[in-house]
Amino acid sequence: MKFLIAALAINLFLEESHAFAPSTSSVSVSKKPSFSSKLHAVDLFTSSTDMLSQQMGHSLNSAVTLLSYSDDPVGDQLKGINGAVLGAIGVSVVALGIGFAALIPKVGSVTFALTEEEEDAIARVENGYDNKAWEKELTEQGTKGFVNRKRQAEEAKEKYQSTVSNLREMKDKSLRYSEANLGFIACLLRAADPQPGYKLVDLGSGTGRSTIGAATIYPSFSKVVGIEFLDTLARSSKGFVGKVRGRKASVEFKAADFGDEDLSGFQMAFVDGKYLNAAEVGAALSTLPSGAKIMTIDLRLGSGYSLVTTVDDPSGDLVLNTGYVYEKL
Repeated sequence: MKFLIAALAINLFLEESHAFAPSTSSVSVSKKPSFSSKLHAVDLFTSSTDMLSQQMGHSLNSAVTLLSYSDDPVGDQLKGINGAVLGAIGVSVVALGIGFAALIPKVGSVTFALTEEEEDAIARVENGYDNKAWEKELTEQGTKGFVNRKRQAEEAKEKYQSTVSNLREMKDKSLRYSEANLGFIACLLRAADPQPGYKLVDLGSGTGRSTIGAATIYPSFSKVVGIEFLDTLARSSKGFVGKVRGRKASVEFKAADFGDEDLSGFQMAFVDGKYLNAAEVGAALSTLPSGAKIMTIDLRLGSGYSLVTTVDDPSGDLVLNTGYVYEKL
């Protein structure tokens, strides 16, 4: 019996709420709303929420009354609660839910605004790294080529870690492997506005995909150098240079700790900072000359650097990254 009474109360609430459902034939959307129309929309929303709050309060009062006459102890507890208060809380929860939903990016709704040259460059790099048919096959983690490169990186990390007896002496304990989106790199390069003849250094270059990607997207670099701590990955990177066809800048890979390198000869740097040690990155970037441009992903730089612009991740997935372009002071 108590379930029937609760169902009737919920049905009463839904029927009364239908009066506030907008009619599709009466909604008018302006493609370019003016400032005044935005203010009017706010007024309409405010009045609508007030009315909805009152309606929800009335409906909840009815539901509480029905429940209080049942043998449900919850109904007895709800009897003393002000329905208007419950209605206001309900409206607030709904409004917060709508606002939060508006902030969630729509998967696949954002596309890259790439030039034909950039698209061609990215396609050549992707084909060079996933050259065989089996490498192009997709898995939940990405292409099988990516999964294979990640496996090689894990093996190289474990090999290095097995040689270190003292954990405090271990360089960058995570050494997690990732590959930056090449379209994102193209957007960062465009924002950084490199000049012909610049030299770019890629810190923590992995298997060299971002290094070769930058050299292919902007072939006017005089040289692009990738510095990778794990020797196995640095050697593997060199094998991909010849696999990426077409025009690209000169590419070099170096097996070294970038924290010990002198970067005074470079005018630009790229850092995918999701898993790198920020202190070690900062030590390396401090050797760049004044005026050098630094492109980072998910890594903010502090004093000594001027933020030029931020670049939102154009991939449109739910795990968004943020790109930054800095100038060294």
